[in-house]
Amino acid sequence: MSEPPTLVLFGAGSLCGEALIEQLPLDTPWLCLGRRQPPGTAGHQWRLCDLSDLSPEGLAAAASALPPGPQIWIAFVHIWLMAPFLEALLARQPQALAGLRRVVACSSSSVITKRFEGNRFDRELVQRLNNAQQQLLDTCASLSVPACILAPTLIYGRTEHHADRNVEALRRLLRRLPLLPLPAHTGLRQPIAAADLAAVALEQGRALLTGAADSAVLPVGGDETLSYHDMLERIQAGDPRAAYCRMLALPTPLFQWLASVLLLVSPKTFAAVQRLSADLAGFPRAADLLRRAPRPFDVQAP
Repeated sequence: MSEPPTLVLFGAGSLCGEALIEQLPLDTPWLCLGRRQPPGTAGHQWRLCDLSDLSPEGLAAAASALPPGPQIWIAFVHIWLMAPFLEALLARQPQALAGLRRVVACSSSSVITKRFEGNRFDRELVQRLNNAQQQLLDTCASLSVPACILAPTLIYGRTEHHADRNVEALRRLLRRLPLLPLPAHTGLRQPIAAADLAAVALEQGRALLTGAADSAVLPVGGDETLSYHDMLERIQAGDPRAAYCRMLALPTPLFQWLASVLLLVSPKTFAAVQRLSADLAGFPRAADLLRRAPRPFDVQAP
């Protein structure tokens, strides 16, 4: 490659996008594309691009927003937006993709953990993720461009302008409730820090430069595996306001029986409660992918 590739970042205004920008070496050429300029990003590092606008005019505008020369794309937008955008851009503006060398996109481990769920919402989510993953892989194959689709577990963390919606939702629940019933047996979790997921995405993007870039769907989790109950305790340990909530362990059959009423009200919520006892772990660790020492699940009060 005669010149270093430009990193084109989609979803820079997200938690993981900002975490990735914070890790970029100073000499990395990069540009973010999106509908809004991310906070803290200089004007010359952002260009307008609407992934949902697949009209000829919208795709022409997207093509003109892309930088010249070789490019590596990293996307923290919904994969069901990125996949049809890339396919449409190839069909309408193929010359815009002449410099594309590598695509790293983000999906979800829900495509694995929810594939046998009985409720319509989760079934449709899994199908949507699967279809988008395959569409992206097929388009990249047509371009002879290697693609890596990351399928992360529960993402947590904070940056200057963003906070996750997973641990923070649990934190708010613990702060609000004096008592939280849980099944006596709670399943395993493997939460991944946003900064670690961003680092894995960068590593996969750099794989092009080492000649080790192959197309794949890569599930990825955090370095520590712990039970759902222990994860809540860890949140409480880092937040005195959340520590006031007492967790009440009920016999698992009794808990599931009490929760069964949710099936009549919200099958989606019932499925989520059922998963409290399921093991949603066992994925490749970020530490192993990054070749560094593992780090514990650690959250602090905002």
